Amino acid sequence: MKAFILAAGRGTRLHPLTNLIPKPLIPVLNRPVMGHMLDLCRDHGFCEAMANLHYKGEMIERAFDDGRHYGVNLRYSYETQLLGTAGGVRRQADFFQGGTFIVASADVVTDLDLTELLAFHRSHGALATIATKVVSDPSRFGVVVCDSNSRVRSFQEKPAPGTARSNLVNMGIYILEPEIFDYIPAEVEFDFGSQLFPLLVAKGAPVFAMQAKAYWSDIGTLSQYLHTHWDLLSQLGMQQPRIGRHTVVEPGASISPTALIGDHCYIHASAVIEGNSCIGDGTILDHGARVLDSVVWSAEALRFSVAETVVRSVRADDCCIAIS
Repeated sequence: MKAFILAAGRGTRLHPLTNLIPKPLIPVLNRPVMGHMLDLCRDHGFCEAMANLHYKGEMIERAFDDGRHYGVNLRYSYETQLLGTAGGVRRQADFFQGGTFIVASADVVTDLDLTELLAFHRSHGALATIATKVVSDPSRFGVVVCDSNSRVRSFQEKPAPGTARSNLVNMGIYILEPEIFDYIPAEVEFDFGSQLFPLLVAKGAPVFAMQAKAYWSDIGTLSQYLHTHWDLLSQLGMQQPRIGRHTVVEPGASISPTALIGDHCYIHASAVIEGNSCIGDGTILDHGARVLDSVVWSAEALRFSVAETVVRSVRADDCCIAIS
């Protein structure tokens, strides 16, 4: 089955990190965030993938190549001018003819059961199915309003606090039928959430929403990026080793049991790693360095030295952003 990964955005809310690398390459647990989505697609049988590219697209293509290291066959759609989420998919309509497919945002971290989402879509005879999640504060998201049969009746885009008509929000993952392209104009900017889905609902097309219980985080802001690491390191458990390959930890270094240290790192004897901290590949923590509840990585340096105290911050190359 086929997947389209939305990877063309500029990631402006993640500046200055996205001055260094495009948002799909921002590391989460020391792997590009888009890699987590490719893994999820592969695990549920969506092994033919297309990603749209625009901002620093050549870096994304170099990083993922043909997708073989992620178990998928990955192709690319370069957009010289951004076409929006739905417009970008419409540009590759021929790729998706003949079968149900998935569209997913490259910057979403989730363990959503895509097989369950596909089964829900088919059992409801949907043209489009939106994965949704209950949140306590819907004001930062696109809100989805459904009837008792899970059919979508309306939307609210980032409602003011206290005015949301639902606590279900759009997770940025959709199951679609190829007939969806009949509703998307070609070669113009067009968006799923603000244009296509409201249009479909207005025309009475079968649009449904599945409420998921999965973990979900959109790393679209610096604060959410850091909080996502805290979630993953502390609450969900981890399959991978906590200390990477060829990493040296000198006797006397203090390392939290919920920290993650990447490959080829060197942790000096008096360095301290506390709380839910993630140390990127190739990092040297010098004598006296202290990292607390922070994410540290370098976009370019093979060896990246940190000697200072970093507290509840994202430290990437020469920038250090404290998160309140």
